[in-house]
Amino acid sequence: MGPDDPAVVGPYRLAAQLGSGGMGRVYLGYSPSGRQVAIKVIRPEYVQEPAFRQRFAREVIASRAVSGFFTAVVVDADPEGRRPWLATAYIPGPSLQQAVQKSGPFPERSVRALGAALVEALTAIHGAALIHRDLKPANVLLAQDGPRVIDFGISRLAEHSGLTLTGTTIGSPGYMSPEQIRGLPIEPSSDVFSLGSVLAFAATGAGPFGEASVPALLFRVVHEEPDLEAVPAGLRELISSCLAKTPTDRPALPDLMPALTGGRSPVEMLGAGWLPETWQGEEATGTLAFPDVPSSTVELRAPVPEQPQNPPEPLRERPVSRRRLLYAAAGALGAGGVAAATWAMTRDGKPTAPGSLRWRFTTTGTVLSYPRVAGDLVYAASNDGTLYAIATADGQRQWKYTTAAAIGSAPTVLGGSVYLGSDDRTLYAFDARSGKVRWRFATGGIVHSPVVTGGVAYVGSADRRLYAVDTASGKRRWAFAAGNDTHSPAVSGETVYVGSSDTSLYAVNANTGEKRWAFTTRGAVSGIPAVAGGLVHFGSTDGNLYAVDADTGKQVWRFEGASVGSNPVIAKGVVYVGGGKTLHALDAGTGKPRWEFRAAGDVHAPAAAGAVVYVGSDDSRLYAVNAATGKQLWAYSAPAAVHSPAVAQDTVYFGSDDSTLYAVHI
Repeated sequence: MGPDDPAVVGPYRLAAQLGSGGMGRVYLGYSPSGRQVAIKVIRPEYVQEPAFRQRFAREVIASRAVSGFFTAVVVDADPEGRRPWLATAYIPGPSLQQAVQKSGPFPERSVRALGAALVEALTAIHGAALIHRDLKPANVLLAQDGPRVIDFGISRLAEHSGLTLTGTTIGSPGYMSPEQIRGLPIEPSSDVFSLGSVLAFAATGAGPFGEASVPALLFRVVHEEPDLEAVPAGLRELISSCLAKTPTDRPALPDLMPALTGGRSPVEMLGAGWLPETWQGEEATGTLAFPDVPSSTVELRAPVPEQPQNPPEPLRERPVSRRRLLYAAAGALGAGGVAAATWAMTRDGKPTAPGSLRWRFTTTGTVLSYPRVAGDLVYAASNDGTLYAIATADGQRQWKYTTAAAIGSAPTVLGGSVYLGSDDRTLYAFDARSGKVRWRFATGGIVHSPVVTGGVAYVGSADRRLYAVDTASGKRRWAFAAGNDTHSPAVSGETVYVGSSDTSLYAVNANTGEKRWAFTTRGAVSGIPAVAGGLVHFGSTDGNLYAVDADTGKQVWRFEGASVGSNPVIAKGVVYVGGGKTLHALDAGTGKPRWEFRAAGDVHAPAAAGAVVYVGSDDSRLYAVNAATGKQLWAYSAPAAVHSPAVAQDTVYFGSDDSTLYAVHI
């Protein structure tokens, strides 16, 4: 991150720049709830065009309609911002370009699986009246459960902007179709040409038109035949047909699928081991850096002639050392937390100092949600799509379940069931002891953390809706539509309170789904509200913490001057909220500050238990702070940044950027 990079975009805190290209810069960002997203911020020169924002808004709407599994889901966007931006799901894996450059060409079986998934992705994109226009190896990200196509719809914006009408075309030489290079009208068949080029690259390690200067490469694409000598014989005819110079001579997507799969489904082909054996190490775990995702700008002087499921495993394995936890704690997760002055007892009767390690546990992916403790198990989910149930006593795994995509939400446990939202657009209900799926509820977008009460699971989705789902049957009771991504709710009495990226907090009738009132801020409301004492407390990306009357939605107070970066937590009449490097304690009724605790790094959402507030910081420490005075009681140092904790009985559970879930005595 350089001095010109913003620290915050919309509701997202930026952590790193992932790439830069013709349309803008791409960043890794975190929502207030800890979800990882990839954010593309549009360059200022595009924003200066009068009609650009209107085109951008239309493309965002169209991109949201793309629902294919093998595309990166559009999570959020702001066409009206000073610098328009678009956020998509973060895919924890390298690009096809990176993978091939590092480990060599893919074998035929892997190319076929890749091709089938890309055909399905393009079908979804074309079904939303979009044409990708810049399909290339750098725009294909590789995950364990299949590839994801990114940047669809965005290149079309650039191609219709004034910047391109004066002699510039957005695209990538060697992967653009001949008609795109020549400035002719573009149809879906143009993406088929690009698909053939991408598959040739995957199969051989080089583009079908070789390497050369940009003018020479463009000339080859328009006038010369591709070099497919190194392509496996079983794929050569298929790829050659995609690279036909005349668009109408190329196969349609429905015809390509059976030629690639032999009648199998893409999901079948993308089972365990679809990636090359030479690529099953570090790359397959999603630990490589996010790929560069630039859109190359080519200057044209003149026309150039059932779901992936691993059964619950009742095996007990010894935990190791890696795990990460990135989600905002919604409050104290159970009674029984003790003040830091109290010493717990070990099994042999010796006192255990607060802040001493009990155990730590490793997962195969990065945990992006805070854990939930129920009984003798702690539940946590990772971005490889896996939900784990871990014994609180010794940190040993009891079962796990893998969904069809990454998980960025936190589990909720009630009545013997675990409820969890996944980026595969599904809300799951599991048996808490065995891990067996009780039911699945499908939405149209990424699913956030659910709240369960009164036999109903309330959950927000990136498809802009808040859903009420019957916990017994998994059937929808009602759905409420907001104006943008709808986040994790809070429920009090017969009202559901939920924030949206459309800048509003909504109060919704819990029984009917009818809107009771809406309170509008100047920024996105993406955190989890906290309700207490007849007030709803919530933060906005406009930098304020608000308290509004729970019945009327009228503002009671507003805390200004702090960058509210976490969910608020309320305990004993005090609201605790993180902003920048500061943990604030405010009177919940009046908003009057009581104290501030400052860490050396940004702080995350706290957890309050007893007389102690626990908060993690990017300075690699978990702090235990006196709830009455704001004075530090003790701190636990981890190897990397510490995120939001959860407290149960005599233990605080938290994640760190060293990919470890820690259980520490309190």
